[in-house]
Amino acid sequence: MQDINIQHSVTSYECGADHLLKPASFMHFCQEVAETHASSNNLGYEWSTTNGMIWVEVQGDFEFVRRPSWKEPVNLRSNTGKASALQARRFVEMSDTEGNIIARADLMWVLIDINSRRPIPLKKAMAQMPDECPAIISEPLTLATEFSQSASVEMIAPRRDVDFNGHINNGSYLIWTLETLPEELCPGKAPRRFRINFKRETFAGQEIRIEHRIAGKQTQHSILSGDELRAEIVIEWE
Repeated sequence: MQDINIQHSVTSYECGADHLLKPASFMHFCQEVAETHASSNNLGYEWSTTNGMIWVEVQGDFEFVRRPSWKEPVNLRSNTGKASALQARRFVEMSDTEGNIIARADLMWVLIDINSRRPIPLKKAMAQMPDECPAIISEPLTLATEFSQSASVEMIAPRRDVDFNGHINNGSYLIWTLETLPEELCPGKAPRRFRINFKRETFAGQEIRIEHRIAGKQTQHSILSGDELRAEIVIEWE
């Protein structure tokens, strides 16, 4: 299974007020690259849904060397392979026109049954992919254990954030987190690295509580519905 390379020019709606790529936009890039690569190898959306399955991301580590600017051309490269009997691993890197890496992602995906929402072993799903996935990302985040401040914010999961799998899109968890993070807890201008663990699907209309904690240049965030943990996010700030 060959690596995939995709050229893209950063659009205005993918950028913030600083004219730089928003962190969640890179998450969306990774989703599109994953689907394009999977489809080119007969493992994409059409294949999975025809067989009663969908691909779901369960973890992502993201890192920015720098964020590209509006209209800047970038190249996105990705590879994939088995991480375990249940998980597929995917790496994505974004580079500039000179070949310098400016962002990376290390992603874990599983196939789930559309009806039961339970994971399906890759072998049982007949998902043919390499046994290894060469790494293209640096070391993962080290988690802080002592916090100086905390806050809790409540919201309702909006309908606009539902994707065509019927649940809240992965990038929305980061958007919610950044939107509700109190200004006094924000230790930097933008995320330099972040990790997201997806625990349970979230659906429109559910009551959400986001718990924020700060430790130096790191913030940790728990996204809950009632007592159920939906996602965890750790951000290391610029």
